[in-house]
Amino acid sequence: MFYLIIGILILLYYIFAVPESIKPTFHAVTAILLLVIFLILLVLATFRIFQLPTEYFIGALLLGLGWLAYKDLKKMPIRKKKS
Repeated sequence: MFYLIIGILILLYYIFAVPESIKPTFHAVTAILLLVIFLILLVLATFRIFQLPTEYFIGALLLGLGWLAYKDLKKMPIRKKKS
């Protein structure tokens, strides 16, 4: 809760009181903070995905293998029957 209040205060300072010469620095810091938050959420999502049962991973592997087999079958030449 403390960090939320500090974040709101910094945001209000940025909106109302920051001089124009400092705003590009705040843009860079904001971009880096957003990137760090995104990376943290990505790692947490990855941990969450690996908690799924093994059957999901096997099913995804088989789907990928089936798609590759279908792609190879589409590349095969069609033989004409000799009559």
